[in-house]
Amino acid sequence: MKLAVGMRETSDEYLRFLTQLGVHYVKFNLWDELMSEPGACGVMKADELRKLQEELKPYEIETYVFLLPQGPNTQYWHARFGRSPEADKEIENVCETIRVCGDCGLPVIEWTWSIPDVFGRVGASPVARGGATTSHFDYDLIKDKRPAYAVDMSAEQMWDNIIYFMERIVPVAEEAGVQLAMHHHDPPTEVLAGEARILCNFAGMKRMIEEVDSPVNGFNICQGTLAEQAGSDVLGVIRYFGERGKINHCHFRNVKGSVPVYDEAFIDDGDVDMYEAMKVYKEVGYRHCFIPDHCPGMTGDPDRRATVAYAVAYIRALLHVVGEL
Repeated sequence: MKLAVGMRETSDEYLRFLTQLGVHYVKFNLWDELMSEPGACGVMKADELRKLQEELKPYEIETYVFLLPQGPNTQYWHARFGRSPEADKEIENVCETIRVCGDCGLPVIEWTWSIPDVFGRVGASPVARGGATTSHFDYDLIKDKRPAYAVDMSAEQMWDNIIYFMERIVPVAEEAGVQLAMHHHDPPTEVLAGEARILCNFAGMKRMIEEVDSPVNGFNICQGTLAEQAGSDVLGVIRYFGERGKINHCHFRNVKGSVPVYDEAFIDDGDVDMYEAMKVYKEVGYRHCFIPDHCPGMTGDPDRRATVAYAVAYIRALLHVVGEL
């Protein structure tokens, strides 16, 4: 099991900070530098990825997870709306990006699938421990709101579109030796801004890996999002997918509450016992990265270095206790 951090920049100061924390793996996007077309479109540039990997070597840091571009009009945006020549071109760009990542020895690619995405969370609210700022979600406050780019899409349409996409990219990932890590829907409401959220619960997640059965088709298990699912057995879900080798990445974070109302929290101050969770990962033989995510904003920490360090230290301690560090 490994510890990673979402890399925000490549300055010497920041990379030394990660090294000092004992971080040797990173998740990254850096789309402006790495993608071949403006707006995070096109194909991953192999020469730029190799350049990044060389820049990280002196710090003993390796690239481990690449997040495919997300958001309106990025790399595979139109593929989410259904089949079309434009969508097919986007899917080929994703396939070529997977090949580049495989050629460069990158183990995992994270991806998402929705149109409103994480729409609806309120950011920077003083709701975490001690008045630290973090996100709050209340479905009643946003159920009648929607971003300008939102569309109505049924569950049947969503499944048709995502299966078509997976049937194209999964065989390429198999050939490239790359694991795929889908981030299930956050917020995990059944409907959000007109879109059916087909990956908002265990049943939907189970169906996703069954529809395209492959050793590379798996999840980025976001523990916060699992906890946000009303009635979810977080440890049971981790065990189910972990025993089947379907966890290829992990956002190791915590929340208080669940849909329809919840607050993000410090890693040690939410509803999930993170030590028990870590023991389950150990039991099922999980071998990829744990990454702190959505760390609360702390007083006197405008760059969020302290809050990241806090979460990293907590994860390192748990890895030590279960014999993985």
